Amino acid sequence: MADKIDKLLESNFRLDPCYVPAMLKVSTKLQGSDDAHLDELLEGTLSSSNLTRQDLETYIDLHRDELEEEAKRLVF
Repeated sequence: MADKIDKLLESNFRLDPCYVPAMLKVSTKLQGSDDAHLDELLEGTLSSSNLTRQDLETYIDLHRDELEEEAKRLVF
């Protein structure tokens, strides 16, 4: 069962709890914005989900292309 869940998460990266914080970070970076409050927001969001900054960075590294493409569609 765990293998099926892992395969689903690999094929649909939006199901991961890091998705929303990652989209915030990627879209902000693509816009060229440097929002000081973003780090605060990310820390709070990650903390409430029992995630670390490293979890977020790893998720972004794994899915950077998909995140950037989606952020461009949503923001630009």
